[in-house]
Amino acid sequence: MAGVVAVHVGAGSHSSSLKGEYKKLMKKACNQAIAVLQGGGNAVDAVCTATQVLEDSPRTNAGFGSSLTADGGVECDASVMDGHTLRHGAVGAVPGVRNPVLLARQILDAQSQPLPGGLVPPSFLAGSGAQVWAASNNVETCQPGDLIAERSQRIHEESLRNIQRLEEGGGKRRRYALPEEEEEMQGGLLDTVGAVCVDGSGYVASAVSSGGLLLKHTGRVGQAAVYGCGCWAENNCDGSGVSVGVSTTGCGEHLIRTMFARLCARAAISPELGTNITHAVTTHFLESDFLEGVHPRMAGALILRHDPRGGISDLYWLHTTRTMGVCYMTTSDRRPQAQFSELAEDKIGISVNLQSKSFGGGMPVVTTASELEPGPSHAGVSGLLVGEEAEEREKSDSSDDEEEPG
Repeated sequence: MAGVVAVHVGAGSHSSSLKGEYKKLMKKACNQAIAVLQGGGNAVDAVCTATQVLEDSPRTNAGFGSSLTADGGVECDASVMDGHTLRHGAVGAVPGVRNPVLLARQILDAQSQPLPGGLVPPSFLAGSGAQVWAASNNVETCQPGDLIAERSQRIHEESLRNIQRLEEGGGKRRRYALPEEEEEMQGGLLDTVGAVCVDGSGYVASAVSSGGLLLKHTGRVGQAAVYGCGCWAENNCDGSGVSVGVSTTGCGEHLIRTMFARLCARAAISPELGTNITHAVTTHFLESDFLEGVHPRMAGALILRHDPRGGISDLYWLHTTRTMGVCYMTTSDRRPQAQFSELAEDKIGISVNLQSKSFGGGMPVVTTASELEPGPSHAGVSGLLVGEEAEEREKSDSSDDEEEPG
């Protein structure tokens, strides 16, 4: 069977002038992950490779270029889950680690190696202790300042000035210096990154990495490090015979309170597919009692569902934010496909945009799209909208010629 890799650069508010740059980055991540699969690597190898590429870019909020804490430092969260072994490795608020996803992978792998005296290997390490563990386990560390990108420093300083201005009764905030940064900050910098994969053996894996919220408190840990919230991977999910991998993005506090990754995985088991996912997100996130008083509710997810009985893999991506960027590729493809989906301004945080792709089984690729708002109306939805409008929208937004750097 063909392996499938998909990546995302987060749900948030991506600048229209930077979409070409984001697409080029996502394609690079997919290409390198597919090369790992073609070279004999497994799903865990692939998602870690893809996420490492995304972490290394100063454009994303993960690894180098992460959002800065209120104190001006970088502290990262990441996790990896292996759907075959069901092991999960995670790091939270870790400083001075160039690729947090590789540290999470090392923690995952170490769980299979027994320690003397009945000691239990860690599955989640945080803060300076995680950095110490990295250094003693051959994971590259660096000076904390080495992870600060010029863009992150500029946004941090301008954000602090705006907060001070508002606290002093200065009225409206000042605009950010660069137009693309103004556009992205208007919708919130939520561009967590991640990847999902099913390999040639049918095993699934997922990964997620994030620098967290801009101006977060030192020591804050977001969903990217929390079990069942940042990523999920499970072969034979709940005994259904279906395998599912999930990587989430959005406001970590919202996703933790709803255990969003596991929520999406359970919803993807259903044979009704898209309808069930949209219903679950609407009912258990947008209308959740656990988020009482929280508005807008910001979430996104990349979901890969593999049914070995038909050899079909279904990829879904959803978001309640203005935009979400995704890219996908199979081991049979010549090149990856990258695109952005968008939600209307008046629906941000109160409705969900869901899109999908299907691969394998000798069937043609099917593109679907749907949008659903909370309330009684969602009970009557019978499925995703399929047709020329969805196809044309995707063709337009995934064009290799659109804003691609030369």
